[in-house]
Amino acid sequence: MFWVASISSVLTILLIRYYYRKCNWNFKILTFRLNILIRSSRRDKKAAQRLLKQVYVLLHKSIASNDTAMAYQAIDLLKLAFGYGIMRQDEAVRLMAISVAALNEKQPDMASFILDAFRPLIRQLSPECIPGAAEQLTLIGVIALKQRQNFLVAKITECIFLIMDRGDAAKDKKIITAAITSFKAMGVLSLRRRDIALFREMSIRLSAWFTANQPNEEVAKELVSMLTAWLHRIVGINNMALFAMIEEFTDALIQSKVLDSQLELLYEEWGNLAASACLNPNNLLAGNILKFLFSIAILRQDYCQWIKVVEVAGRVIKLTVSRHGILGAFTVFHPMLEVGRSLLWSELRFVQCIDEYKHKMLFAVVKESLIIISFAAKQELVGSSGQTIVDIFKCWVENPAMAANHKSIKKYCQMLLLFWLKDKRKVKKNLPYTNVLTEPILFTDSERLRFKM
Repeated sequence: MFWVASISSVLTILLIRYYYRKCNWNFKILTFRLNILIRSSRRDKKAAQRLLKQVYVLLHKSIASNDTAMAYQAIDLLKLAFGYGIMRQDEAVRLMAISVAALNEKQPDMASFILDAFRPLIRQLSPECIPGAAEQLTLIGVIALKQRQNFLVAKITECIFLIMDRGDAAKDKKIITAAITSFKAMGVLSLRRRDIALFREMSIRLSAWFTANQPNEEVAKELVSMLTAWLHRIVGINNMALFAMIEEFTDALIQSKVLDSQLELLYEEWGNLAASACLNPNNLLAGNILKFLFSIAILRQDYCQWIKVVEVAGRVIKLTVSRHGILGAFTVFHPMLEVGRSLLWSELRFVQCIDEYKHKMLFAVVKESLIIISFAAKQELVGSSGQTIVDIFKCWVENPAMAANHKSIKKYCQMLLLFWLKDKRKVKKNLPYTNVLTEPILFTDSERLRFKM
């Protein structure tokens, strides 16, 4: 029995050595054939297909046997072949399949090395094949994120940026749209996994790229879609730190005029997300979203856009009031109130002249605020718009985080009250219960005449 066991062991060792020698000879033969193809002036397509097929067979075998050395040799051959433009039409799909196979076999290091083969492939692919390659990279990234292989996602992100850095990419709408679609999916999943570092890196690099390469209207629309998808996820997890990141990224795109053609779409989409956030009383993002939209509209100095933002904000605030009451909705109402207070204070500083644009902006905010206040008063069985304004004033000054200047807050709330009281029929019945807001009146006669109060 001892001799039988010894003979079996020797045979096993010989078979293993034979197997590895055979593999080494296979690689030497494949390398020789690849060199012939590289040097030939007219490449045989069928010979190239046979060669690549055999390399993939070896790669599949190496994954099945977890043979890292064999896999590295096979991938080096692929990288060399792709670098010289030796590839098939569906090469990106095949690379995706082999990468997913490695991930399914719990071999992320091997999958990482396979991803390196995408770099020479991306450089050599024709423009019409690039969107397909971006889709395959996205699929690998989705699976990698689900398996929490964040370092793989970082490599995939590099590959997608490599696509965008191609010389023909900036002017090709299909390539840029495919890249944006990839980043949309990767961004949503990285937010879901709370991978803040990856999300920040994507945001910074995308901002730099689009600042240097101004997109057309269609690409800008895709960018708004990506930003909206990201914000939707941030609203869902109610994370202020992540909102600060997307706010900074979006502001950089707006400052560089990347989104100028699609700002109204941004107002509408982000307003809808603010409405979704306001349904949850513990979600603090609704007010912050409205505050950011107002800051954009002030920066753009476009009255039509200003009216759009005021309307969107009014819609969100009324929804919040209907769910939580005027005091429960104060954090959402505050950005509009604060904008009105700032505009009034700015107007009062200029005694000799009137800034017509800011004057119109102020009255648009006052009008919408009074509509919201009237809506809130109707939600109460007992009360009036006048008393609601007093309640808002009390809530505002009692909140130290929001009370910038008590005098300016009181003056703006008096302005709302005085405009509401312009209808003389309301004075007798609906005066506030207390004089906390009405005494003393802070407006001079000239100021009341100036604002037609």
